[in-house]
Amino acid sequence: MFSAKTPQDKAVTKHATLLSQGCELQGDLVLDCNMQIDGQLLGNIRSSHAVTISQPGRVQGKIYASHLIIKGRAEGEFYAEQVEILQSGVLSGTIYSDNLSIETGGRFVGEVQAADAGKKTGSNKSVLPLRDARGKVMGMATAQHGTN
Repeated sequence: MFSAKTPQDKAVTKHATLLSQGCELQGDLVLDCNMQIDGQLLGNIRSSHAVTISQPGRVQGKIYASHLIIKGRAEGEFYAEQVEILQSGVLSGTIYSDNLSIETGGRFVGEVQAADAGKKTGSNKSVLPLRDARGKVMGMATAQHGTN
């Protein structure tokens, strides 16, 4: 009742897998809990919950998660309902999501596809503005949408 933690904080601390700073892991992980990466991972993650790559953390591979939070560095393919690149975050590769936010200072190099881009056949392209947290247009992005 008097806790200062938000519901999201409680979810992260209740059940989480941690790859500590200084640890390096090569391989694939399948999780039914949140994951925080402070170390280095070369491989793939499948989680039904949130995956957070903290500022010292680095990942190279594919990540499938409900929510992806980037504070460190990530390279590869990313499939998530929601992707957040925070101020210290650097992400390069392809994002498959319908909900992407990039804080001022966060960096993204790559492309964004609709979450269901791999499921549809045929496509047309549209150009959409990329906006920062204040709504200022930072550039243009090509979005690919399937046609059925």
